[in-house]
Amino acid sequence: MKKKNKAYGKLTLVFPTEEYKSQMEEYLQEHIDNDEYELSGDGGLDRLKDFEQWLEKVRKDREKDNIEENRVPATVFLGVRKSDNKVVGTIQIRHTLNDNLLKNCGHIGDGVRPSERRKGYATEMIRLALEECKKLGIERVLMVCFQDNIGSKKSIQNNGGILENEVPAENGKIDQRYWISLKKKFANSVNKENNVLEIDQKIKAFNHKEFTGDIYLNNFKKIAFPYFLENGICIQDTDYKWLGFYDYNSKIRLTAIYNEEDEIVEWYFDIAREIGKENGIPYEDDLYLDVVLRPNGKIILLDEDELKEAFERKEMTKEELEEAYKIANELMKKLEGKERKVKEFTDKYLREMIKN
Repeated sequence: MKKKNKAYGKLTLVFPTEEYKSQMEEYLQEHIDNDEYELSGDGGLDRLKDFEQWLEKVRKDREKDNIEENRVPATVFLGVRKSDNKVVGTIQIRHTLNDNLLKNCGHIGDGVRPSERRKGYATEMIRLALEECKKLGIERVLMVCFQDNIGSKKSIQNNGGILENEVPAENGKIDQRYWISLKKKFANSVNKENNVLEIDQKIKAFNHKEFTGDIYLNNFKKIAFPYFLENGICIQDTDYKWLGFYDYNSKIRLTAIYNEEDEIVEWYFDIAREIGKENGIPYEDDLYLDVVLRPNGKIILLDEDELKEAFERKEMTKEELEEAYKIANELMKKLEGKERKVKEFTDKYLREMIKN
């Protein structure tokens, strides 16, 4: 369970404007008075020391055409306290990674003014920045901090950061590299879709020879309009059922989709980086590739383009890319000619889940 963020909802992220000139000059001076001359997440304010030049720079930094080849586009936000419009920190989002950022910097850099530290503001700024990352199409966020920076480490961990490794930093210190996944799909997330007007949801644990884990049932009682695939197959409508199988020792999450007559529509296999449970709700951390099995035995591999794009964005390693293909290929081979057995398996658990 994530630690409660005591600053939750108290901040907003604002792109810098002339309105904040005096505040940013005070912000910089406060760090200098505290013998801090290198700021994090400020987009170069510590180097320029001139608000107008800095504002022009951060405006240009958002577009690739405005920056040097060895740099990446980035957006700087001010962490502004809602109650008094005070700038308590800054945070910079790099829109993509290069080799240097992949090793020692990451997607996000952040800083809080000395007088406002230990109040949860760094955790809250990162939470808000992750929402901005989603808008930019970043699906796996890298954050890096010094091994001995306890406050920074906690703010990253509070936002779901998972330590991958430690690497040497240029100043003789040790960098810790954390990844935050924005690809987690929670079993109950469909109830937030505008199309879903009424839904029954149920979770049940099983410890059987053929399956051990949780099964989550999304029973769509009322849908605004049916959801059709490009080939005309309907996968969501009133009285449709999605049966999700969460085996926490596997990297494959199966969803069996049934229509209003409890007839199988298709089986959808998500290849996952991890299958887990958070606050009592199962989730899968998506690894992009998906395998579909149709009732007629047809097998389809989906989302290779998303996988390759994530690799090109350096949001996954070559080893992870190869693992995703390995799992998917082995699964497709295993499913060949097995649609009847898969149907018997999922039908059994559908009956278990819908009975009173």
